[in-house]
Amino acid sequence: MTLLITLLFGMTIFIGTLIILITKDNKKIAELSISIAFSVLFLLIFLEVIPHCLEHLDYFSMIFYGLIGFGLLKLLDLFIPEHEHSHKKDHVFHIGIMACVALVVHNIIEGMVLYSTLKSNFELGILLGIGIGLHNIPMGMVISSSLEIANYSKSKILLTSFIVSLATFVGALIINLVGEVSEYIIGVMFALTLGMLVYIVFFELYRHLKHQNKNNNITGFIIGAIIICISLIFHNH
Repeated sequence: MTLLITLLFGMTIFIGTLIILITKDNKKIAELSISIAFSVLFLLIFLEVIPHCLEHLDYFSMIFYGLIGFGLLKLLDLFIPEHEHSHKKDHVFHIGIMACVALVVHNIIEGMVLYSTLKSNFELGILLGIGIGLHNIPMGMVISSSLEIANYSKSKILLTSFIVSLATFVGALIINLVGEVSEYIIGVMFALTLGMLVYIVFFELYRHLKHQNKNNNITGFIIGAIIICISLIFHNH
C-alpha cells in the first residue's frame, strides 16, 4: 500500500505534462513553464536541497559532492548534440534532457524519504507527498514543453514523463528492498542533486529566459514562488 501511494505522488509530474499537451497557446505556456521551472528550482535549491544536505553532511562534503553533480551534467553536455542558447528549439530540448537527468536523481531521493516517512508516520507522509506533488507539476511542464518544441510525438512525451515519474517509486522500492540507507548516503545524493540543479538553473534556464517575453517571465516567477510556498507548508507541516 505504501509503495502504491508513493507511486501515485510521483506520477504528479504527469499533471504538468498533460497541462502542456492539452493547452492551445503553446508558445506562452512553454515560456511560462520555463520561468516557473526557474523559480521553483531556484527556491528549491536554497529552501530545501541545501538545508537537507546540511542535515547529513558538513559544508565541505556538500560542496565537494555538489561539484561532482555539477560536473556530471557538464560531462553529459558532451554527449548531447551541440546547441546555441540563441536557438530556441535546440536549447529548450537540451534543457529538457538535462532536467530529466537531475529530476531522476532528485525523485529517487524523494521517493526514499517519502516511503520512510509514510512507514513511520502515515499522516505526515501524506502531507509530505502533497508537497512533493505540488513542485513536481511545473517540472512535468518544462519536460513536456521542451520535448514538444523539439517536435516529439505526444506518445514519446508521455513515455518520457512516465519514466521520470517512476524515479520516485524506484527510491521507495530501494528502501523497501534494502532497508534503511545511511544518513551519509542520503546526504551525498542530495548534494549531487544540488550540483545538478545549480547547473540547470544558472547555466541553462537563466540563459534561456533572456530570449523570452518579460511579462511571461514575471508571471512564471510568481507562480513558481506560490507553488513552492504551498509545497513547503505541506512539506514542513
